[in-house]
Amino acid sequence: MRRGLFILIVFAILISTFLVAQQVELKFLHRWPDPINQPFFENVVKDFEALNPDIKVNIQAISNDPFKEKIKIVLGTSEAPDVFFTWPGEFTNRFIRAGRIMDITDALVNTGWIDDFVYSQLEPFMYEGRFYGTPYRIDGKVFMYNRLLFEKAGVDFVPETWEELLAACEKLKKAGITPIFFGNEQPWAISHYIGTLNQKSVPEDVWLKDLDPAKGTWDHPGYVEALKKFVQLIPYFNQFPNAIKHAEARANFFAGKSAMMYVEIVEIPYIYRDAPVEFQENWGMFVFHDTGGPGNQKYLTGYPEGFVISADTKYPEQSLRFLKYLTGREAGRREFAEVGYLNGIKNLFDKDEVDPGTWDAVQLVLEAEAMANWLDSSLHARIWDVYSVQLQMLVDGVTTPEKVMQEVRKAADRVRAEF
Repeated sequence: MRRGLFILIVFAILISTFLVAQQVELKFLHRWPDPINQPFFENVVKDFEALNPDIKVNIQAISNDPFKEKIKIVLGTSEAPDVFFTWPGEFTNRFIRAGRIMDITDALVNTGWIDDFVYSQLEPFMYEGRFYGTPYRIDGKVFMYNRLLFEKAGVDFVPETWEELLAACEKLKKAGITPIFFGNEQPWAISHYIGTLNQKSVPEDVWLKDLDPAKGTWDHPGYVEALKKFVQLIPYFNQFPNAIKHAEARANFFAGKSAMMYVEIVEIPYIYRDAPVEFQENWGMFVFHDTGGPGNQKYLTGYPEGFVISADTKYPEQSLRFLKYLTGREAGRREFAEVGYLNGIKNLFDKDEVDPGTWDAVQLVLEAEAMANWLDSSLHARIWDVYSVQLQMLVDGVTTPEKVMQEVRKAADRVRAEF
């Protein structure tokens, strides 16, 4: 009996030693080092490792803007992560063109994995007919508003057109209420406004062509008209938007210091974590107004975010296993429970399992005719570098819509010449 037990123990030790010896280490990079998101990723990794004892996942987290710089530097080097976060669109496409991101089409299609996803949320990770990533969280842009402040100012309607939005802003301003809080210290925030207005103000074929760095000329007059519309909103913003972070603007909005704010639906969890009860019980939302322009007015601005695999990984099979778990159903349900985000998996929740605000916002995304990607993620980096500076100057009143687009066209010409 004792001899049998001894043999079993020795055998178990040998198996454990073998597994450790065969264990591979994956480098995993994401952009949420905060105390809410970081524990979620740690827990997901811990559960994945328990199911996959042959894999060890080393996590690194870097916040939004530093992440954008780091990933450009490390891809193609020995420091490149195996699995990492990305924004679909030109931000990712440039890495695909450079051969830095792994094509996962066969893994998605041949195994039926593709059928797990809402296709509209997977499609943004396609480039030239091939898939390169999977969605981690879905997102879209809406105007959120404070019903109590609308009532106080006598705004008895929810804006559905550009003219109605301006009319609501004027009534709010006359009542001594800041209509819209806006924080643009980091100009990705203004990209959401301008990207929306561009898409609605320019014919769809022209707009899509201009997003291609090899073809874009940015000479359609609709882009100037989009900026002129944005300028109409500036008198209704808080003072000094370029000196205020988006998160600070959101806090002021929750505190009742403005009636509206243009926000992402992934910010809804902040309402229940940070906003006063009075706000939690009295907020609503509406999609960006119809501007009457020649673009498709039924688009919703917003895109999923997700994860991809480095083309240089030494462990493609193990990286695929981790990607599938990270963006799958089990992790997705946990993701909503712990951080409030929903991923791109079909029928992840029933209606009675999520709060009404989140449910309604997600339906806006799923029912949208199409999605317009964030402008900063859509553009070639050198075009956005020029555009973003010019847009901040526009907010400060030191340039004009015409001059902004003149500089953007110059940048686009330089980039196009390289293709």
